[in-house]
Amino acid sequence: MPPARAARPILFAAAVLLCAPAPAADETACPAPLPALQPRAPAPGASAPPTQIYAREVRSVAGGVSEFIGDVELERGGDRLTADRLRYDKAADQADASGDIRLGNAAGDSLATSELHLQLESHTGYAGPSSYTLAHGLVRGDAERIELAGPDLMRLRRARFTTCPPGQDSWFLRMSTLELDTADDLGTAYNTTVAFQGVPIFYLPYLSFSISDRRKSGFLFPRLGTSENLGTEIAVPYYWNIAPNYDATITPRILSKRGVQLQNEFRYLGRRHEGRLDFDILENDKVGGEDRAAGAFKHQHALGRYWSAGADIRGVSDKNYLSDFGDRLAITSQTHMPQNADVRYRGLRWNFDARLSDYQTVDNTIAEADRPYARLPQLTLATTPPSGSSGPRYHLDSEWTRFHRGQRLNGERLNLNPALSLPLTRGYGFFTPRLGARYIGYDLAGDTAGVADTSPELTRGVYGLDTGLFFDRDSVWGGREYTQTLEPRLFYLYVPYKGQDDLPNFDTGAADFSFTNLFRDNRFSGGDRVGDANQITAALTTRLLDGQDGVERLRLSLGRIHYFADRKVNLPPGTIGSDTSDTVAEAAAWLVGNWHARASVQWGRGTDETQKSNIYLQYNPERNKILNLGQRHIRNELRQTDVSAEWPVGGRWALRARSVYSQHDNRNLETYAGLEYNACCWALRLVATRRYISTTNDQVNAAMFELDLTGLSKRGTVPESPLTQSLFSFPASTRAAGDTPAP
Repeated sequence: MPPARAARPILFAAAVLLCAPAPAADETACPAPLPALQPRAPAPGASAPPTQIYAREVRSVAGGVSEFIGDVELERGGDRLTADRLRYDKAADQADASGDIRLGNAAGDSLATSELHLQLESHTGYAGPSSYTLAHGLVRGDAERIELAGPDLMRLRRARFTTCPPGQDSWFLRMSTLELDTADDLGTAYNTTVAFQGVPIFYLPYLSFSISDRRKSGFLFPRLGTSENLGTEIAVPYYWNIAPNYDATITPRILSKRGVQLQNEFRYLGRRHEGRLDFDILENDKVGGEDRAAGAFKHQHALGRYWSAGADIRGVSDKNYLSDFGDRLAITSQTHMPQNADVRYRGLRWNFDARLSDYQTVDNTIAEADRPYARLPQLTLATTPPSGSSGPRYHLDSEWTRFHRGQRLNGERLNLNPALSLPLTRGYGFFTPRLGARYIGYDLAGDTAGVADTSPELTRGVYGLDTGLFFDRDSVWGGREYTQTLEPRLFYLYVPYKGQDDLPNFDTGAADFSFTNLFRDNRFSGGDRVGDANQITAALTTRLLDGQDGVERLRLSLGRIHYFADRKVNLPPGTIGSDTSDTVAEAAAWLVGNWHARASVQWGRGTDETQKSNIYLQYNPERNKILNLGQRHIRNELRQTDVSAEWPVGGRWALRARSVYSQHDNRNLETYAGLEYNACCWALRLVATRRYISTTNDQVNAAMFELDLTGLSKRGTVPESPLTQSLFSFPASTRAAGDTPAP
């Protein structure tokens, strides 16, 4: 046995650190985890003996029993014991400690008590009134008696358990018996009371949970709330950890105005695939007496290096389901539910897609002629020329689709769009001539009454020339050096006219008019029309690049189209004879002081009236501080303001809010306001919402609350942050040195 020696002062300092409360300099900062009570490292080159004991004084007692007094340290393997006094029986390998006792292991689990009886080999024994900490996520507690049943198993009598740091006893589990199995990461409690701020709020006769953040089957805390259309809500989710890569959440949901809804969520994850299945059902709705249901299935699968597959299938039982049970404007305003499945190939030079696509029309009052066609199937093949390559480039976009929509006009369509371009790029500009063709062919079926030709075809040449110059100069703004660019651009397009009024229209409409679309070679989206053109686009862009880091701080663009001939191919049929298009402008700024702005404006030709505009402003000084302001305007159709914010309002309080208001209709579309208090080991969130239901022309109010006991579970649910639902976002600023438009 090693001789007794004086304990070092550093041990006293470590003990003080373990017992001291967290510093209070920053009341919003969460305390760091307690340092683990680590065993002493053996001397270099020496093998650690089975048992090492250090103390200020040692006494030999008859029968091979030794008594150690003063700053006692016992180490064995990964375990370490400190005490004021220790009695050690070498033959029985039994240690009996008293005084200020701490027992720890290499995993960071520790026990503090004044009485401990421990058989070292089996790690069995018991302790008197004790406190404990576990290295798994700041778990701690206390008990009147702790029984050690092995190196990984503790049984605690009349115990408490929490994830709050020392000095913050905000919530505790109180139980008659608690078993902690660190090997299986399992805690089992009997006769458990959940106490929040000293007040019991829930009782469970039996409870099992993971000690760490690993998943485990069991009931989650109830969810409470109220709304005008659903009434008082009580939901009790059950989480089923089926396997490491499969789980499910089954939630009976009692709605006072509707009945009992059963919500089901199943998730799976594999090495090459992942997916989720949701299915909700409410039998015999108290309002109307009908069965209500909704389902969604989403799957992604990597089939190989270049191949992948996916599915996104959704459906509801009736047109009012989303407005009755949805909680966000983006959900309740949907009129069609997608039902898609596809296989994709993404190669170095080619892209291929095979898709089955259909929709469920939620509102049965929508006329058959206004419903989208199903694509059964849709096949696309396109080239992907390598970026930066020199010399001629060959392009091909092709599509074959079978369209189907009830007993109306159906059919197959083939689109072929080959092209050849020769990009010539220099540091001062670019010059890209392009020669292409567009072919459309049909095989029509279904209701072909009044159709003269069931196999119409169309072939048109497409001739384009895209050219631009780059100028730059050094400038100083506000004492900071910048590089300012001036980038004029011309795009000429010629497509000869051919009448197309007799062609069907399966999926085509006028493309949205924007700055980017000034350089399209077809003014239609979809594959049923080829717009005739004899026109030139004139545009100008200027950028401001930061001289220190090359970041683009400002970008302004302006352009319009000048027509040399009338446009005779239009939807609906007719002729447009103006000489110029509307003028469009775009602006984006990443300003000093964490301000960001983005805007686009479309002015009517020959007038000063704004036809369409989008203006967005954001202030984002820190991760949890953000203000957004946006406005969308379409003349005589839409005028909406979207305001959202997330901001600390003092200490641990934070405010989240969002409002979408329609000035055109003079009504609120959606308002969200929430207040959060975050105390590290628990958080309380109060939320109020008000949203417009278009089907009933009503405003619906709702209130929810969420009590989050960190590391345990959640009560309630709240919508996502209003910022993630906002109508706009801001991409990161870009380094724009020598970028050129794609040919």
